Amino acid sequence: MRILWGGAMMLAAVQAVAGPVTELQPQQLAAFIARHEYVVVQLTSPDPGCGYCKGADQTFDQAAALPHQPALAFARVQWTPWRKIPDFSKLMKVYGVPTQYVFNKGKLLGDISGRPPAAPAFLAKVDEVIADPPADRVAAEPQAAAPEAPSVPLSEAEQGALRQMIRRDALKLVTGMCANRFPDHARAYQDALQAWSGAHQAGLNQAATLMLARTSRADAAVMSKLVDAEQKAMQAWHTGKLGLSMQKAPAMADCDKIAAAMKDLP
Repeated sequence: MRILWGGAMMLAAVQAVAGPVTELQPQQLAAFIARHEYVVVQLTSPDPGCGYCKGADQTFDQAAALPHQPALAFARVQWTPWRKIPDFSKLMKVYGVPTQYVFNKGKLLGDISGRPPAAPAFLAKVDEVIADPPADRVAAEPQAAAPEAPSVPLSEAEQGALRQMIRRDALKLVTGMCANRFPDHARAYQDALQAWSGAHQAGLNQAATLMLARTSRADAAVMSKLVDAEQKAMQAWHTGKLGLSMQKAPAMADCDKIAAAMKDLP
Protein backbone atom coordinates (compact mmCIF):
# COMPACT_ATOMS: atom_id res chain seq x y z
CA MET A 1 0.00 0.00 0.00
CA ARG A 2 1.30 3.47 -0.85
CA ILE A 3 1.85 5.83 2.04
CA LEU A 4 2.38 9.56 1.47
CA TRP A 5 5.75 10.89 2.59
CA GLY A 6 4.26 12.78 5.55
CA GLY A 7 2.40 9.66 6.66
CA ALA A 8 5.54 7.57 6.29
CA MET A 9 7.50 9.99 8.48
CA MET A 10 4.76 9.89 11.12
CA LEU A 11 4.70 6.09 11.14
CA ALA A 12 8.48 5.98 11.43
CA ALA A 13 8.27 8.17 14.51
CA VAL A 14 5.50 6.03 15.98
CA GLN A 15 7.46 2.86 15.35
CA ALA A 16 10.29 4.19 17.48
CA VAL A 17 7.98 4.15 20.52
CA ALA A 18 6.39 0.87 21.57
CA GLY A 19 2.60 1.10 21.46
CA PRO A 20 0.55 0.41 24.59
CA VAL A 21 -0.54 -3.09 23.60
CA THR A 22 -1.19 -5.55 26.43
CA GLU A 23 -0.10 -9.10 25.64
CA LEU A 24 -2.57 -11.61 27.10
CA GLN A 25 -3.16 -15.32 27.41
CA PRO A 26 -6.52 -16.52 26.03
CA GLN A 27 -7.95 -17.03 29.52
CA GLN A 28 -7.08 -13.43 30.49
CA LEU A 29 -8.92 -11.75 27.65
CA ALA A 30 -12.45 -11.67 29.10
CA ALA A 31 -11.32 -9.89 32.27
CA PHE A 32 -9.34 -7.33 30.24
CA ILE A 33 -12.36 -6.57 28.06
CA ALA A 34 -14.54 -6.18 31.16
CA ARG A 35 -12.16 -3.57 32.63
CA HIS A 36 -12.22 -1.17 29.68
CA GLU A 37 -14.95 0.69 27.84
CA TYR A 38 -13.54 0.34 24.31
CA VAL A 39 -11.19 -2.53 23.51
CA VAL A 40 -9.46 -3.54 20.28
CA VAL A 41 -8.12 -7.10 20.38
CA GLN A 42 -5.72 -8.58 17.87
CA LEU A 43 -5.54 -12.34 17.45
CA THR A 44 -2.43 -13.42 15.58
CA SER A 45 0.43 -15.90 15.66
CA PRO A 46 4.24 -15.80 15.57
CA ASP A 47 4.12 -19.11 13.66
CA PRO A 48 6.24 -18.69 10.47
CA GLY A 49 3.66 -20.86 8.71
CA CYS A 50 1.09 -18.06 8.98
CA GLY A 51 2.07 -15.86 6.06
CA TYR A 52 -0.85 -13.50 6.64
CA CYS A 53 0.35 -12.87 10.22
CA LYS A 54 3.74 -11.45 9.26
CA GLY A 55 3.93 -7.78 10.18
CA ALA A 56 0.40 -7.70 11.61
CA ASP A 57 1.66 -7.05 15.13
CA GLN A 58 3.87 -4.14 14.05
CA THR A 59 1.07 -2.23 12.35
CA PHE A 60 -1.23 -2.92 15.31
CA ASP A 61 1.42 -1.52 17.68
CA GLN A 62 1.70 1.61 15.53
CA ALA A 63 -2.08 2.11 15.63
CA ALA A 64 -2.11 1.67 19.41
CA ALA A 65 0.48 4.43 19.79
CA LEU A 66 -1.61 7.02 17.95
CA PRO A 67 -4.01 9.35 19.82
CA HIS A 68 -7.67 8.45 19.46
CA GLN A 69 -11.07 9.46 20.80
CA PRO A 70 -12.78 7.63 22.33
CA ALA A 71 -9.86 6.13 24.24
CA LEU A 72 -9.07 2.60 23.10
CA ALA A 73 -7.46 -0.21 25.09
CA PHE A 74 -5.37 -2.45 22.83
CA ALA A 75 -4.66 -6.11 23.59
CA ARG A 76 -3.14 -9.00 21.67
CA VAL A 77 -3.42 -12.75 22.05
CA GLN A 78 -0.93 -14.96 20.20
CA TRP A 79 -0.42 -18.71 19.96
CA THR A 80 1.43 -21.26 17.90
CA PRO A 81 0.90 -23.23 15.76
CA TRP A 82 -1.56 -20.80 14.24
CA ARG A 83 -4.10 -23.47 13.31
CA LYS A 84 -4.62 -24.44 16.99
CA ILE A 85 -7.12 -21.68 17.73
CA PRO A 86 -7.98 -21.39 21.44
CA ASP A 87 -11.59 -21.45 22.59
CA PHE A 88 -12.95 -17.90 22.59
CA SER A 89 -16.57 -19.03 22.25
CA LYS A 90 -17.84 -16.88 25.14
CA LEU A 91 -16.46 -13.74 23.48
CA MET A 92 -16.44 -14.28 19.72
CA LYS A 93 -16.16 -16.90 17.00
CA VAL A 94 -12.67 -17.19 15.53
CA TYR A 95 -12.03 -18.91 12.21
CA GLY A 96 -8.61 -17.57 11.28
CA VAL A 97 -5.83 -15.12 12.03
CA PRO A 98 -4.92 -12.34 12.00
CA THR A 99 -8.25 -10.78 12.97
CA GLN A 100 -8.98 -7.71 15.08
CA TYR A 101 -12.12 -7.46 17.23
CA VAL A 102 -13.72 -4.29 18.62
CA PHE A 103 -15.63 -4.34 21.93
CA ASN A 104 -17.63 -1.71 23.80
CA LYS A 105 -18.54 -2.31 27.45
CA GLY A 106 -17.91 -6.01 27.01
CA LYS A 107 -20.05 -6.30 23.88
CA LEU A 108 -18.58 -7.39 20.54
CA LEU A 109 -19.23 -4.68 17.94
CA GLY A 110 -17.51 -6.28 14.96
CA ASP A 111 -14.20 -7.38 13.51
CA ILE A 112 -11.57 -6.25 11.03
CA SER A 113 -10.24 -9.22 9.11
CA GLY A 114 -6.71 -9.78 7.94
CA ARG A 115 -3.46 -7.93 8.48
CA PRO A 116 -4.15 -4.32 9.51
CA PRO A 117 -3.48 -1.63 6.89
CA ALA A 118 -1.38 1.43 7.73
CA ALA A 119 -2.06 2.59 11.29
CA PRO A 120 -4.26 5.65 10.49
CA ALA A 121 -6.31 3.60 8.02
CA PHE A 122 -6.75 0.86 10.60
CA LEU A 123 -8.05 3.34 13.18
CA ALA A 124 -10.47 4.64 10.55
CA LYS A 125 -11.81 1.09 10.19
CA VAL A 126 -12.16 0.85 13.98
CA ASP A 127 -14.18 4.08 13.87
CA GLU A 128 -16.44 2.57 11.21
CA VAL A 129 -17.11 -0.46 13.40
CA ILE A 130 -17.88 1.75 16.41
CA ALA A 131 -20.18 4.03 14.39
CA ASP A 132 -22.13 1.22 12.71
CA PRO A 133 -21.47 -2.08 14.53
CA PRO A 134 -21.78 -5.06 12.13
CA ALA A 135 -22.75 -7.27 15.07
CA ASP A 136 -25.78 -5.05 15.74
CA ARG A 137 -26.88 -5.31 12.11
CA VAL A 138 -26.70 -9.09 12.23
CA ALA A 139 -28.63 -9.20 15.51
CA ALA A 140 -31.33 -6.98 14.02
CA GLU A 141 -31.95 -9.29 11.06
CA PRO A 142 -35.11 -11.41 11.42
CA GLN A 143 -34.34 -14.98 12.36
CA ALA A 144 -36.35 -18.07 11.57
CA ALA A 145 -37.96 -19.98 14.42
CA ALA A 146 -35.54 -22.10 16.44
CA PRO A 147 -35.70 -25.89 15.99
CA GLU A 148 -38.14 -27.50 18.40
CA ALA A 149 -35.67 -30.14 19.58
CA PRO A 150 -32.15 -28.64 19.63
CA SER A 151 -30.78 -31.61 21.56
CA VAL A 152 -31.13 -34.03 18.64
CA PRO A 153 -28.01 -34.66 16.55
CA LEU A 154 -27.35 -32.29 13.69
CA SER A 155 -28.52 -33.64 10.35
CA GLU A 156 -26.21 -33.75 7.34
CA ALA A 157 -28.12 -30.81 5.84
CA GLU A 158 -27.66 -28.78 9.04
CA GLN A 159 -23.97 -29.61 9.16
CA GLY A 160 -23.71 -28.54 5.53
CA ALA A 161 -25.33 -25.20 6.34
CA LEU A 162 -22.93 -24.64 9.24
CA ARG A 163 -19.98 -25.45 7.01
CA GLN A 164 -21.22 -22.83 4.56
CA MET A 165 -21.21 -20.28 7.38
CA ILE A 166 -17.67 -21.30 8.38
CA ARG A 167 -16.61 -21.07 4.74
CA ARG A 168 -18.19 -17.63 4.40
CA ASP A 169 -16.26 -16.40 7.43
CA ALA A 170 -13.02 -17.83 6.04
CA LEU A 171 -13.64 -16.09 2.71
CA LYS A 172 -14.44 -12.89 4.60
CA LEU A 173 -11.10 -13.13 6.39
CA VAL A 174 -9.17 -13.59 3.13
CA THR A 175 -11.03 -10.95 1.12
CA GLY A 176 -10.76 -8.48 3.99
CA MET A 177 -7.02 -9.02 4.17
CA CYS A 178 -6.74 -8.66 0.37
CA ALA A 179 -8.81 -5.46 0.43
CA ASN A 180 -6.51 -4.00 3.08
CA ARG A 181 -3.40 -4.87 1.07
CA PHE A 182 -4.74 -3.78 -2.32
CA PRO A 183 -7.41 -1.10 -1.80
CA ASP A 184 -7.68 -0.37 -5.54
CA HIS A 185 -9.13 -3.88 -5.95
CA ALA A 186 -11.13 -3.86 -2.70
CA ARG A 187 -14.50 -3.42 -4.42
CA ALA A 188 -13.89 -6.46 -6.64
CA TYR A 189 -13.01 -8.60 -3.61
CA GLN A 190 -16.07 -7.39 -1.69
CA ASP A 191 -18.33 -7.97 -4.69
CA ALA A 192 -17.01 -11.52 -5.06
CA LEU A 193 -17.75 -12.24 -1.39
CA GLN A 194 -21.24 -10.74 -1.63
CA ALA A 195 -22.00 -12.75 -4.76
CA TRP A 196 -20.91 -15.99 -3.09
CA SER A 197 -22.89 -15.16 0.06
CA GLY A 198 -25.97 -14.31 -1.99
CA ALA A 199 -25.82 -17.62 -3.82
CA HIS A 200 -25.70 -19.45 -0.47
CA GLN A 201 -28.08 -17.21 1.49
CA ALA A 202 -30.55 -19.95 2.38
CA GLY A 203 -27.85 -22.08 3.98
CA LEU A 204 -26.33 -19.09 5.75
CA ASN A 205 -29.73 -18.12 7.19
CA GLN A 206 -30.24 -21.67 8.41
CA ALA A 207 -26.78 -21.66 9.99
CA ALA A 208 -27.53 -18.37 11.80
CA THR A 209 -30.65 -19.92 13.29
CA LEU A 210 -28.78 -23.05 14.33
CA MET A 211 -26.06 -21.01 16.04
CA LEU A 212 -28.73 -19.37 18.22
CA ALA A 213 -30.48 -22.64 19.05
CA ARG A 214 -27.63 -25.13 19.35
CA THR A 215 -25.77 -24.21 22.52
CA SER A 216 -25.10 -27.55 24.22
CA ARG A 217 -21.62 -28.98 24.75
CA ALA A 218 -22.42 -31.74 22.28
CA ASP A 219 -23.32 -29.14 19.66
CA ALA A 220 -20.11 -27.23 20.41
CA ALA A 221 -18.07 -30.41 19.93
CA VAL A 222 -19.70 -31.02 16.55
CA MET A 223 -19.09 -27.40 15.57
CA SER A 224 -15.42 -27.71 16.47
CA LYS A 225 -15.09 -30.73 14.19
CA LEU A 226 -16.86 -28.87 11.39
CA VAL A 227 -14.46 -25.94 11.76
CA ASP A 228 -11.46 -28.28 11.54
CA ALA A 229 -12.89 -30.03 8.49
CA GLU A 230 -13.70 -26.78 6.73
CA GLN A 231 -10.28 -25.30 7.46
CA LYS A 232 -8.67 -28.33 5.83
CA ALA A 233 -11.03 -28.08 2.86
CA MET A 234 -10.27 -24.39 2.35
CA GLN A 235 -6.53 -24.98 2.65
CA ALA A 236 -6.81 -27.72 0.02
CA TRP A 237 -8.74 -25.34 -2.25
CA HIS A 238 -6.17 -22.60 -1.67
CA THR A 239 -3.05 -24.68 -2.24
CA GLY A 240 -4.35 -27.46 -4.48
CA LYS A 241 -7.09 -25.99 -6.65
CA LEU A 242 -5.63 -22.49 -6.89
CA GLY A 243 -1.96 -23.41 -6.49
CA LEU A 244 -1.28 -20.63 -3.98
CA SER A 245 1.13 -20.69 -1.05
CA MET A 246 -0.03 -20.52 2.57
CA GLN A 247 3.49 -19.65 3.71
CA LYS A 248 3.53 -16.03 2.59
CA ALA A 249 1.21 -13.08 2.26
CA PRO A 250 -0.64 -13.09 -1.07
CA ALA A 251 0.30 -10.86 -3.96
CA MET A 252 -2.34 -8.90 -5.85
CA ALA A 253 -2.47 -11.59 -8.52
CA ASP A 254 -3.17 -14.18 -5.80
CA CYS A 255 -6.03 -12.11 -4.37
CA ASP A 256 -7.49 -11.57 -7.84
CA LYS A 257 -7.31 -15.31 -8.47
CA ILE A 258 -9.11 -16.07 -5.20
CA ALA A 259 -11.88 -13.58 -6.00
CA ALA A 260 -12.35 -14.94 -9.52
CA ALA A 261 -12.49 -18.54 -8.29
CA MET A 262 -15.05 -17.90 -5.55
CA LYS A 263 -17.98 -18.13 -7.96
CA ASP A 264 -17.21 -21.82 -8.52
CA LEU A 265 -16.73 -22.61 -4.83
CA PRO A 266 -19.61 -24.72 -3.40
